[in-house]
Amino acid sequence: MASVMIKRDIKAPAREAWKLLSDFAGIGNIMKGMGPDDISMEGEGLLAIRTIKTPTGTVQERCEALDEENMMMSYSILGEAPLPITHYLSTFRVFETGPDSCRVEWGSSFQPDGTVPLPEVVPMIEGIYKSGIIGTQKRLGVFEKNAG
Repeated sequence: MASVMIKRDIKAPAREAWKLLSDFAGIGNIMKGMGPDDISMEGEGLLAIRTIKTPTGTVQERCEALDEENMMMSYSILGEAPLPITHYLSTFRVFETGPDSCRVEWGSSFQPDGTVPLPEVVPMIEGIYKSGIIGTQKRLGVFEKNAG
């Protein structure tokens, strides 16, 4: 198994960042190149499944863990994905670091499928998390160019 972890500080209240990041159906609001129309949902909350249309294919993700109090969510990819990975499980957490600041930690474990070398897969996955964090910062009005 391989793993990836991105950690970023955001100059915004933790609960505000959590609200955007934990909106399983609203990921299109924070991800570059994705809009709300690219997402469809089955259910809500724990075990909800979202289907995301991307330029390279469709991916289904299931919410595997949701802890509102500790601002933590995990989700997995179901079936095939337009990424060279299998057995994907991602978790992100938001930590309060001050009254108007927080830290986002977004990581995953996965198995490369062998079609692309691991040193090329890691930046692909990191790019997804960076895009989500930057999108969150932009929505909160606190984007800093050196944060990405």
